[in-house]
This record gives sequence, structure tokens and C-alpha cells, in this order.
Amino acid sequence: MRFTIKSKERLPIRGNLVVPRGARALVILIHGFKGFKDWGFFPWLSEVLCDAGFAVCRFNMSRSGIGENLEEFDRLDLFADDTYSIELDDLNRVIQHCQTRAALPTFLFGHSRGGGVAILGGNDVPNLRGIVTWSAIAHADLFDEATRKDWRAKGFVEVINSRTKQVMRISTRLLDDVERNRFDILGATGQLKVPLLVVHGGRDESVPVSNSLEIAAAALDVSRVVIETASHTYNAIHPLVHVPRELILAADLTVRFVGAYA
Repeated sequence: MRFTIKSKERLPIRGNLVVPRGARALVILIHGFKGFKDWGFFPWLSEVLCDAGFAVCRFNMSRSGIGENLEEFDRLDLFADDTYSIELDDLNRVIQHCQTRAALPTFLFGHSRGGGVAILGGNDVPNLRGIVTWSAIAHADLFDEATRKDWRAKGFVEVINSRTKQVMRISTRLLDDVERNRFDILGATGQLKVPLLVVHGGRDESVPVSNSLEIAAAALDVSRVVIETASHTYNAIHPLVHVPRELILAADLTVRFVGAYA
């Protein structure tokens, strides 16, 4: 079931919600930076979770950069002004939308920056039973002083999408948001009242595996697994032409975790 709801800024939040008969739990999938709901392993993971008897939602953040063409970053103007505050509000709206259609024990799943967003937003979720992170960031503020100074001077910073080769600008709106709100992922981790599963790849080239140690150390109820041969995306690519064993292992851990606490 595809859906479109409006963000706080009246931008579209596009998603997919599947509720199998007899579903035991609802799992909300949160993509990361330069991610989107139809990237690589997300559709496959959705099917795996549905086959295990869980309702699943995957969605694009309103400022993900993905527009009506669900496979292309054709709205880099939106991407440029994305912030943590916007993503947290988007997440809350999606959760509310899904829970009104599937009143079930709820789990958050976040990949990369999405894992940080899941933790930051976790304490505000009704009927939350657990959080799963894959390759999650432990800190929202990743900017050194030199980067901040240059960012302020230019009014933007640029990142390269290694897959599409697009130059993607980020305005100072993100920097303002981080400096104003001091998003404390580790502090939020310590306040979680639900179990946490932290999965990370031993060969993660984007988010050092040490991030998983920091998150696990801050949590009250946590299981941490490092898949030594896994990359940031568990050796998956887009499109997902082959399902790597590292991805299968991460998905199996996730299914077992959700099933144990549903």
C-alpha cells in the first residue's frame, strides 16, 4: 500500500506500508543520509520482515532529495535544506499514520544516520518495543571548526554521491539545526526504555565500527553484533542484483530481535 502524507512544511512524504494477515508487530524502516526507501536492500528487507509476520513501512524523508521519480535524486533543492529536526518530525508523522492503520507493537529500524534518528526519536513513540540500528552514527555533530568556518563562508558544503556522481549541496540550515539543538545520540540512547539491537559491519567504510561501541556502552539494554566482513551496506549494492550473506545475517538478527520482543 503506497501512501503520501504531508510534512510540517507541506512537502510530500512518500512511503509503502504492508500489513500481512495476523501481523504481530509494526516495523518502521528509516533510511540514512543519501538513502531512500527503494535503495538496495530496503525493499528486500521489507519482504523478509513481512514474510516473518510483521507489518513494515519504508518511506522517503520529505527532504531526502527523491521526488516523484522514486529512483532519482531529482530534488537536490530539497536535499540541501534537510535537518535532523525535519527528519524527526517526518518520522513522527509516519509513525502516527502507520499506527492508525496497524495498531501493533512498534519497532524502529534505522540505517546509518537513520539509526541516529531512530534513537533520537525513540522516546516519543507510543507502544515502542525496540530499536534496531545498522551502521548507526553515534554523533550528529560531525563537523570540525575548519569545516564550519568554510561552510559559513560559502553558505553551503558539497558532498559527492559515489553511486550517481552527483554533487549534492548542504546549506547552513543543517549546521544551524545541529548547533541550536545539540542532538545527543548517546544521551538519548541512555534514556531508552526499550531493548536496542546494534549491528555494524567490521569493514564499514563510512561509519567507523567504534560508533557501535559508543552506542552500546551508553545503552541500558543492548545487544551488539559486528559482522566482520560487512561493509556499510552489508555488501549490498543498488540495484540489489545479489543478496550477500552479510545482509542475510543482519536481516536474520533483526527478525529474531523483533520476534523476541513483539
